[in-house]
Amino acid sequence: MSKIKVSKFGGTSMASAETINKVVDIIKSDEERKFIVVSAPGKRFSDDIKVTDLLYQLADEILEHQKTDTYELIKQRFREIAFGLNVSFSIDEVLTRVLKEMIEEETLEFIVSRGEYLSALILADVLGYEFVDAKDLIRFKGSKVDYTLTNKTARKALKHKEYVVIGGFYGANPRGDIKLLSRGGADVTGALISRAVFAKVYENWSDIDGFLMCDPRIVENPHLIDMMTYKELRALSFMGASVIHSDTFYPVAKEGIPIHARNTFNPSSPGTFIYDYVPASKSKNVITGIAGLNNFTLIIIEKHLMDETPGFDRKVLSFCEKLDIQVEHFPSGTDTFSMMIESKYLTGDKKETLINQIKKTMKPDTVEVLDNISLISIVGRNLMANKYNMLKLFSALVNTNITLRMIDYGSNGTNIVIGVDDIDYEYAINAVYNEFVREDHER
Repeated sequence: MSKIKVSKFGGTSMASAETINKVVDIIKSDEERKFIVVSAPGKRFSDDIKVTDLLYQLADEILEHQKTDTYELIKQRFREIAFGLNVSFSIDEVLTRVLKEMIEEETLEFIVSRGEYLSALILADVLGYEFVDAKDLIRFKGSKVDYTLTNKTARKALKHKEYVVIGGFYGANPRGDIKLLSRGGADVTGALISRAVFAKVYENWSDIDGFLMCDPRIVENPHLIDMMTYKELRALSFMGASVIHSDTFYPVAKEGIPIHARNTFNPSSPGTFIYDYVPASKSKNVITGIAGLNNFTLIIIEKHLMDETPGFDRKVLSFCEKLDIQVEHFPSGTDTFSMMIESKYLTGDKKETLINQIKKTMKPDTVEVLDNISLISIVGRNLMANKYNMLKLFSALVNTNITLRMIDYGSNGTNIVIGVDDIDYEYAINAVYNEFVREDHER
């Protein structure tokens, strides 16, 4: 088995000299932590500004106004970190060079990427590790990561290296131009590096203990998820559970590398493990987690003998595509076709245009529009294993007087998505959690 761990540290972990010292202690406590991926410095306190946000502001100044006012704030942040850690190089010389390159390059992506670049330079110096520029590892094709080429390039570049620090969030296209992943993309960088070096585990360090079963702003003191599968992670992330970037699972899942979500500020916490497969015998709960999103619109189309109209659903979805409307779910029944659409896609006259086109072209009997709908995903690899689980779910909702607007069974058998009125959103999540988790733990 590989003795390599890839450890990614998020923005809060890299926010100051004090927090970086915690990172250094964690890395040095385990000699298997050989490949380190870092984010740009995050917030030091609630009203602070992330360095990445400052860099976006600086990019606007440079590209639109030929000014560099925000650079002083960025310079101050990195000088405080570098002096607090007593780095061996001149941070002022590096910052002067970086500003010159920003002005010369004149691209938003290059400017914004310098947060991770500088974080990695500093941490590599403190640890005595080798700095490797992510532009030489992470390969883009257009605006998307080229997974195959990245794996080949990174594997070759890192093959004979032992202790390395890499900036997350960016890479380069074939011309060498810096390209950015989406926000939170350092998570994905860590996964790509993990795959390339055949890591035994990918550690994702942030400022929380791991994945909670529910949003703690909705459910009081929810339990920590001890382990889950990649499929469950994907289902929860899609619904807004944002501990780890939703694209993180793909590179590691391909090689069967587990993810271990951990807390830099509470390293003794067991965290959450994410595996390709978890046996049923290892599961403490029927459900793994609950996540949801608000503000959807449900459109229900009814037409007698709909199944005799070839391509009915395809034609309706094509109307949405032409209007640039993204449909999240489309559960159907006998003579009915429904679409759950995030309301932000139906602004202006888009909703009216879509409804009129459906009525004019498809000649439905009725079209019903329900606004202010929430989607809730109940995720669990054992959810479908027992027929009584569905009874428990419906009973929990009925007993709380919640009207079910929609239900959709996940095709991979790990989740059920329900639609409820926005006003019932928090009540529904608490009802499901109490039924499947609190009562099981109290028995």
